[in-house]
Amino acid sequence: MYIATNEDLTSRSSIINILPQSLKRYMYTINLDEAEEIRMIQGKPMYIRYPDGDYFITQKGILSRDAKNGLCIQKKHIDEMLEKITCSSLYSVKDEIKNGYVTIKGGHRVGIAGTAVTDRDNVEFIKNISTMTVRIATEIIGASDCIIGDICDGEIRNTLIVSPPGCGKTTLLRDIVRNISNNGYCVAVADERCEIAAMHNGESAFELGDRTAVLENCPKQYAMTTLLRSMSPDVIVTDELGEDKDVQAVSKIINSGVGVIATAHGKNTEQLRKKQVFSELLPMFDVIITLSKRNGAGTIERIEKQC
Repeated sequence: MYIATNEDLTSRSSIINILPQSLKRYMYTINLDEAEEIRMIQGKPMYIRYPDGDYFITQKGILSRDAKNGLCIQKKHIDEMLEKITCSSLYSVKDEIKNGYVTIKGGHRVGIAGTAVTDRDNVEFIKNISTMTVRIATEIIGASDCIIGDICDGEIRNTLIVSPPGCGKTTLLRDIVRNISNNGYCVAVADERCEIAAMHNGESAFELGDRTAVLENCPKQYAMTTLLRSMSPDVIVTDELGEDKDVQAVSKIINSGVGVIATAHGKNTEQLRKKQVFSELLPMFDVIITLSKRNGAGTIERIEKQC
């Protein structure tokens, strides 16, 4: 069983740097090693989510369970943080913002909520931003060691990791990439959300192995087929399948003799099978790994082998 303990192998300094200046001074005494999220909602107290629950930050720079002691987030805090995460250029990250997040250095992802600007049912932008949630990225070297034999035993088995949000599937996926890459396989990562590799100046924020190529910030269906043509991979890895276009892309890759390792949001395979897209996707995978937070994020509930 793999239980993510959030042993901190990723620098938290990039998180402190994006916070509003007036809030920074309260954060220097706060231990973020086991933190999962920092949530800022305009007009409400700022809080940090840990495995054992939510804690508010007081005027004394300590953690409290009591919301009334928490630092209240104002519009100026949201505006200043937006300036920092976009480097004062909203246009440069407009495609990320319309999808509801911005990825920052270190692989951390800042979720955004506000008023959507739409055009023919398509979200073009998000304005009047009132909420920001920093999802803290975690790297755990060795997280996949106990399951790598189920995925790679002489050949790559097509593998799907299933879990609700916040259960460690991306953390586990990163370490699978590192493991199979360092075992001699050419790996290509289709990183649509810039979350698996979190590239910065051409280098990944995480250890992904010696034989791993990454195509990020690109729709995963296009990225997967492009990597298939251009990188001659043994396996293609991507995050969060769930669209109709994914069926065609995954089928094309597998029929080309290349392996696929991916993740999907869901409580379990029974829930996924109720969705049309997964009724087509699930039979394509040889191994399905289900995660939960029952004993902490990353708890392996079940490993299903379909061949």
